[in-house]
Amino acid sequence: MTPGDVQTFTAARVRADFLRFFEEQGHRVVPSAPVFPQDDPTLLFTNAGMNQFKDVFLGTGSRPYTRAVDTQKCIRVQGKHNDLEEVGRDTYHHTFFEMLGNWSFGDYFKEEAITWSWRLLTEVWGLPKDRLWVTVFAGDESDGLPADEEAERIWREKTDIDPSHVLRFDREDNFWEMGETGPCGPCTEIHIDRGGPGSDPADGADPQIGVNAGNERFIELWNNVFIQFNRQDDGSLVELPAKHVDTGMGFERVLAVLQGKSSNYDTDLFQPIFRTIERLTGKTYTASEAGEEDIAFRVCADHVRAFTAAVADGVTPSNEGRGYVLRRLVRRASRYGLQSLDATEPFLHAVVPTVVDVLGEAFPEMKARLEHVQLVMRTEEEAFRKTLDRGIVQFEKLAKATSGDVIEGKAAYELYATYGFPQDLVELMARERGLGVDLAGWEAARRAHSEVSKSEGRFKQILTGEELAGLPGTETVYHDQSGGCTRCDAEVLRFFAGSDDRPARLVLDRTAFYAEAGGQIGDTGFIEAQDGTFRFQVTDTKKIGDVHVHFGVTDGEPREGVGALCLVDGERRDAIRANHTATHLLHQALKEALGDHVAQAGSYVGPDRLRFDISHPSGVADAEIHAVENAVNARIARNSAVVTTIESPEDAKARGATALFGEKYGEEVRVVSIDDDGGARQPWSLELCGGTHVERTGQIGPFVIVAERAVAAGVRRLEALTAQGAVAAFQEQRRLLKELSVHLKTAPEELPARVQQLQKQVKDAKKQKKSAAGDHVAAAFKTAKDTLQPLAGVHAGALDVPELDRDGVRQLGDRLKGAMPNLAVVLFGRGTPGDDGSGVPFVALCQGSALEKGLQAGVLASVVKGCLGGGGGGRPESAQGQGERADAVPAAIQALGEHFGEQLG
Repeated sequence: MTPGDVQTFTAARVRADFLRFFEEQGHRVVPSAPVFPQDDPTLLFTNAGMNQFKDVFLGTGSRPYTRAVDTQKCIRVQGKHNDLEEVGRDTYHHTFFEMLGNWSFGDYFKEEAITWSWRLLTEVWGLPKDRLWVTVFAGDESDGLPADEEAERIWREKTDIDPSHVLRFDREDNFWEMGETGPCGPCTEIHIDRGGPGSDPADGADPQIGVNAGNERFIELWNNVFIQFNRQDDGSLVELPAKHVDTGMGFERVLAVLQGKSSNYDTDLFQPIFRTIERLTGKTYTASEAGEEDIAFRVCADHVRAFTAAVADGVTPSNEGRGYVLRRLVRRASRYGLQSLDATEPFLHAVVPTVVDVLGEAFPEMKARLEHVQLVMRTEEEAFRKTLDRGIVQFEKLAKATSGDVIEGKAAYELYATYGFPQDLVELMARERGLGVDLAGWEAARRAHSEVSKSEGRFKQILTGEELAGLPGTETVYHDQSGGCTRCDAEVLRFFAGSDDRPARLVLDRTAFYAEAGGQIGDTGFIEAQDGTFRFQVTDTKKIGDVHVHFGVTDGEPREGVGALCLVDGERRDAIRANHTATHLLHQALKEALGDHVAQAGSYVGPDRLRFDISHPSGVADAEIHAVENAVNARIARNSAVVTTIESPEDAKARGATALFGEKYGEEVRVVSIDDDGGARQPWSLELCGGTHVERTGQIGPFVIVAERAVAAGVRRLEALTAQGAVAAFQEQRRLLKELSVHLKTAPEELPARVQQLQKQVKDAKKQKKSAAGDHVAAAFKTAKDTLQPLAGVHAGALDVPELDRDGVRQLGDRLKGAMPNLAVVLFGRGTPGDDGSGVPFVALCQGSALEKGLQAGVLASVVKGCLGGGGGGRPESAQGQGERADAVPAAIQALGEHFGEQLG
């Protein structure tokens, strides 16, 4: 490469070069999957390009193509090399990154993968061949595997790489496995020597020791994995009948190499973001690795990229799972901005548009949801600033409570877990107060917290890799008939008995049961053996890849090969169908009432109700809810046809069909249209959807929204009922109105005016009571000043003021404290809010010389409790409580008088 070449290697060009090169080799260019894998509960985030093809490698899914290429959005925030707290401290770690990859599903293998890799790197991009090194698998005696001489031979004979640059490494570096069991195989990695001090062999440097040595001079560019084995449960390896290729190249890393940069952050993926942060903060990025300001720049840029990608794909910040990861990213970036960039006001949301400018062409979903991402980011930033203030208060309390000169590690770690205070900040704040932090205790608490998080985040797999092995995709018939087929013949393929922590699971060759997807819950019913040997009650249906799995309990054990009959609960299915079609009507009605910015952010479709989450910046007003209900019910009343067609995603979108953010679609999709007149105009509702639906909208019945609330920043949740559920809701509302009318002695239509009248009466009564209470307090204060006589220099005594309630005795106590510097007094009132007035609220106060002479309010409260019963307590200077026996107040006053005499006599 020449310096001129370096200037032309923009991010957009490099990304396009990669995709175009493999498209020319017969690969299908596929879009990036969402950054959170919806159909793989074992992963919080998509962390590799192969995630969206995992079902193909496991043999449970297929694609209508055998060659694919893409750039995949990935997020890594955990694992050996992905400690979140390390991102920003060097020039190559990221939470969000792109993985360029090409795949072969039983098509080409090692020769094509290797030679294409070499051609792209050296001919298309012109990387210097003498700087490239490759590694191949050296074999493994324990697995009985020889060295990958085939890959080594291809490198030496089919490319013009320096043969001495082909190195062998063991299974730790050059053997890839999906998990403890499942597909696996050797890999060959391509590394580049970036040069630098000590790189000249004449100086005694040995380049061979640099590859895979964990240094910054030699870095891995590309990994080609050859999936040719299946790891069995006993650890043995079996050759796969179909061999696959899975490659991955870090986009940020190869871009830095092509642009001649030593840091990923110096490329045009990050520099525009830095310019925006500079403008917002007044600071300057200097590209130093250790400078605190530069670390803050990298943290903020990286975390805003990750946040933007995740929220654009539908992730919502929360206190658990992937939502909590997003919240941590915002807190960490916000804290660096405040601590190192002097950003006293939220600013990360203003960085989001620049991130979208950089990445939006490659990932258009970011452009489409820009305003939503900004709103969510700003809300999270503002919430964290408040949390930070509370955390500082908690730290002050912790510092004051520390008896020695070291803050206890577990308590200090809670500042991180709860308020986002990292270890270095806690140590800094402690040093400012002359304290240290118990780092061993901190680390122990961190490990304990990590274990809890892991256990909470552990998902039960529907089927393990071993259980899935050899299972074909399930043929489905639930769309075959009008209204959806609810019964079919099938054959048992595999049965897994239940255990303490999971029900039994049954896999058939075909099924009428709909598996949970797209917000619609799975079908229930029965599966019966045609020979009568078992009856399996289906309590849920899920799928992994193309394999449908029926969960439940069985009477008799299903055996492989036995014929079966699927019997879906048709009444339940009909209720679900009605609610699912209602969500489509609701979605369109919301767009019309609130605006086209409305996008689905989640849903639940069950037989009893439906729930629909939307992106919307504020609450939905009552008038808007009424408009939405009217629009939905109008479409139901028209009894419009609900028509389903099979189309390509591209054709459907060209017709204006709504596709859900984060949803993964195949080559063909089901398109559901409502109120379609056959082409003369656009259908009222047109969505990509694989769920089950009614044939005509009139089958839905009445529709009513019963709740609307916020679930996250920029996300509103609506809950609704249809059919008999809606009727029951109307009837319950009518019953409540009738009951209120009877109690308030007014007609239903006059209830609002009657309630307003009562509210005014209550307000007036409170004013009168407050005025009277003020008069009572003033009178009691005058009496107290006359009654409390000095005893040994202390105004001491106990007063019963039954005309005062709890607030009244507190106000009287405050006035006495201001009038008498040396005071020891107990004040008794009457009643508690809502009771019959028999309770005795009391306040005990001690100040000035009363404390010096040994009197304590907490002790006085104990004397009172001994006489009145109830509870109470407090500090030496102030205590309060609630007694139970008003008739014992005189005895309490006498006991207190004796106590004062003993202490002051």
